[in-house]
Amino acid sequence: MRTSGVPRRAHLTALLLMPLLAACHGSSERQGPHPVPRGLVTSQGPVAPENGGARAHVEGAFGPTFGWPVVPIHMVLLPDQRVLAYGTDASGRQGAHLHYTVWDPRGGGGPEAFLTLPNVTGTDIFCASQSLLPDGTVTLLGGDDHSRKPLNNGNPDMNVFDPRRNELRKAEGMAYARWYPTLVVMPSGDRVALGGRIRDAGSRWTFYERAAASTPEAYTPGSGWRTLDAAASDRAYGSRRESYYYPRAWLAPAGDVFILGHDGRMFTLDPRGPGRLRELSVTAPPSRERVPVAMFEPGRILALRDGRRAVVVDINGAEPVVRETGRPQAERQWGNATVLADGQVWLNGGSVTPNELGDEHLDSEIWNPATGRWTRAARAAQPRLYHSASLLLADGSVLTGGGGAPGPLIQLNGEIYFPPYLFLRDGSGRFAPRPAVVEAPTQAGAGGELRVSLGQGVKARRLTLVRMGSVTHSLNHEQRFFALDFSQQGTALRARLPADANQLLPGYWLLFVFDEQGVPSLGRPVLITNPTVAG
Repeated sequence: MRTSGVPRRAHLTALLLMPLLAACHGSSERQGPHPVPRGLVTSQGPVAPENGGARAHVEGAFGPTFGWPVVPIHMVLLPDQRVLAYGTDASGRQGAHLHYTVWDPRGGGGPEAFLTLPNVTGTDIFCASQSLLPDGTVTLLGGDDHSRKPLNNGNPDMNVFDPRRNELRKAEGMAYARWYPTLVVMPSGDRVALGGRIRDAGSRWTFYERAAASTPEAYTPGSGWRTLDAAASDRAYGSRRESYYYPRAWLAPAGDVFILGHDGRMFTLDPRGPGRLRELSVTAPPSRERVPVAMFEPGRILALRDGRRAVVVDINGAEPVVRETGRPQAERQWGNATVLADGQVWLNGGSVTPNELGDEHLDSEIWNPATGRWTRAARAAQPRLYHSASLLLADGSVLTGGGGAPGPLIQLNGEIYFPPYLFLRDGSGRFAPRPAVVEAPTQAGAGGELRVSLGQGVKARRLTLVRMGSVTHSLNHEQRFFALDFSQQGTALRARLPADANQLLPGYWLLFVFDEQGVPSLGRPVLITNPTVAG
């Protein structure tokens, strides 16, 4: 069944925007009289501005607003470059047991670009957790229990979305109900579930059950779930200071799970056997669950903290190292941090007062890891507050959308941000020609050689990998970035991939080639496998 699910007003908005859609994916010619050098292509994304303005090469630019069938509280980039999103019903109300939607950026911003399907699993996936797996499916854990009142109590379900069939199905459930959990995928294929709320603290059910799921669980394909009873903790991912609320957790270079608490405490979790939790002596400045974080490189995390502070937490050594970095220009409660194709981090949305209009931030900003400095970036048309999300797309642009359920605005819409690297540097506001990648592998093993063929005349300056994202509630725990050393002979690039699967985590990554002008190619999806799996 195909249906847009977009209210009439959103339909009208989309129709008005149709003349502005830039449906030029794969094109080898730039619009207008300016010739495109050989070996270059242009593709500026799904909904692009006609002109980015005189500062587009410094600040980037937003395209026009376009309608969405649901509020995209949860977003996942799929291997086929589409976006899975869910979170609300067609009116923007809490109710993700009703349906979900898949958006194809290549189809533009109109209703025809969305495939909205009924959720037949019986699970309310509102405020669940999700991760893209190496087999191309998406695992969704937990969410709401819409069968009990009040809402906002957890469920123990695991669901799987198969993008080949556009199908959501129920799989083996967990021992604990989890609302607001975090899901970490290990190189082995195991999945670790952390945190989440079992019951609302004000619910009558908490007399009989714990409020938070303070015991983590691990899932091994073929063997099922097991509880990590020896690693139970209220401080790491339980009731203490709402630690259960989407714990900030990542696969660490040492092969365990690193957890950065909202209060600044740090932990490592070994998910083998019954589990083992260790609290570290190092702490970071305190924060809340409402501020964004991003692992911008393997083992290096940009973490915003209270009081408009930002730190880099480096977990590559025996103990974490915490260093202050530049202060962002705004306090962004419920903002989002997105790693761009060049390794910089784009920060957008949010407000000083959580989920309220009046001090919302339409201006965005970019953090440079090399200098630690923030620079002002383009201004959005729409506030992005609680339940908004941002996601790097395969062409190097960023989808930002949602907000609401609840909120002062119900944002059944999205915008595309086009970073500065997509524009000519002459102040014309025009998009730059893109370097053409003629051939690139669709699969490569960690530690193996990567071979890429470029268009004639393209001189590569950088070769980068960005892990495909999965985002909700100001947390994109999937993203990380690599800049690869490479050699070029003619049109052929060669690079050696890191052999450590704890750093180059198996799964889907986007490959970008930057030319001498600093313009990236269209991203090529590459499945990175464990060294023993690669052929």
